[in-house]
Amino acid sequence: MIVHLVLSLGLSGAAIAILVRGLRFRPDTPVWSLFVILFFAIWAGGLWVGSAGRSHIGLTWLPFTLIAVLLTVLVVALSPHGRGHQQELELERRVEVGLGLFFWVLIGGLIAAIVAGYR
Repeated sequence: MIVHLVLSLGLSGAAIAILVRGLRFRPDTPVWSLFVILFFAIWAGGLWVGSAGRSHIGLTWLPFTLIAVLLTVLVVALSPHGRGHQQELELERRVEVGLGLFFWVLIGGLIAAIVAGYR
């Protein structure tokens, strides 16, 4: 479990670094919330995807890595590009509202998936 946690933290940190620095990607949501969502999604996805690849330190790292790559590409593909100033103001209002209930329900669901993955 600790190895899964550390691997998920590392992969989500690398994904955020690649998105923000490497691709000069500016997400619509704050970076910390994107990090938290990627972290829990990578952890839950890595647990629920079937074990594939070699085992190192009792961990099959390939499912976690594939989920991290898939989610990073999905974030880039689904993000809107080319906004005007008025659209940015509207987007900021939507982000403030969107981080409320939906964010915490999503995090709760991902944590439930992680807990169920260990049972």
